[in-house]
Amino acid sequence: MTTFVYPPTLFFGRLLNFFSDENPIWEICPTSIDINDYLPIRLNPTPLPTLSDHIKHQVLGTESNMYLVRRIQVQKYPIVRSNDKIHLIDELSIDQIYNFVLLGNGDLIFSQIPRGKYKYFYQLLTKHVTLARRSCDVRFAGEMRKFGDGEILLINNNSGTYRPNDRILPNAVAYFQRLFPHLLVREISRN
Repeated sequence: MTTFVYPPTLFFGRLLNFFSDENPIWEICPTSIDINDYLPIRLNPTPLPTLSDHIKHQVLGTESNMYLVRRIQVQKYPIVRSNDKIHLIDELSIDQIYNFVLLGNGDLIFSQIPRGKYKYFYQLLTKHVTLARRSCDVRFAGEMRKFGDGEILLINNNSGTYRPNDRILPNAVAYFQRLFPHLLVREISRN
């Protein structure tokens, strides 16, 4: 098990600290858990409902733009933290919401959803498609947060891009429970 933390770039980190908090991207790469045992189906992005959504997606959501956004947001090379997934998840703030994606290789990638006055610009940086780097092998996407005394992890399937079905949410909960056995993992409504 290897954990990567992609800290903000020097410029972007300073900018984020001016408007909000730093917003690194965390990536946990399990080596002993087969995601196909839990979530065997690939999710496709859902069709966009309006013409303006479609145009926005075609302009902002291109692979080159996603790469550029990620390069601006975080440093190219991560800080490697071997076998440190428990400490990493324990470091997360209680009652702070994080967007996450689970990829076909089992990687869990997540980032804090910014709050505050300037949150809308920064939400682009934590969108599921950005976290997944436009991967065509996304198995689940949603939000998570630690609750109570920090020993409960709540997850949902709130992703406008991938829209995981409610029926596979218990499978994602089981995967998270296997990944973080020291936490009690529960599903919550996407609303």
